[in-house]
Amino acid sequence: MKNKFFLILFILALLSALFVIVYLPGYSHYQEISSQEEELLAQIEELNKSNEALENELDLLRNDVTYLEKIVRDRMGLVKPGEVLYKFVEEEPSEE
Repeated sequence: MKNKFFLILFILALLSALFVIVYLPGYSHYQEISSQEEELLAQIEELNKSNEALENELDLLRNDVTYLEKIVRDRMGLVKPGEVLYKFVEEEPSEE
C-alpha cells in the first residue's frame, strides 16, 4: 500500500515536471509577444495622434491665411513691405 502511494506520487510529480517542460517555454513566448503587442499598440496610438495633429496643421496652412501669415513671420522672419523687423539678441554675461 505504501509503495503504491509513492508510485502514484512519483507519477504525478513526473507528469507535473513534463507539463512544465512542455508548456512553460510556449507560455513565456506568449507573454513576450503580448508585451510587444502592447508596446506596438501604444506606439500606433501615439503615431495616430501625431498624424492627426499634422493633418490639422496642414489644413490650417491650406485654409487659414492668418495662421499661414503667423507661421511665415515666426519661422521665416518675413515682413510686409514697409515693416521693420527688430530682433533682440540676449547677450551672455561676461565672466570677469
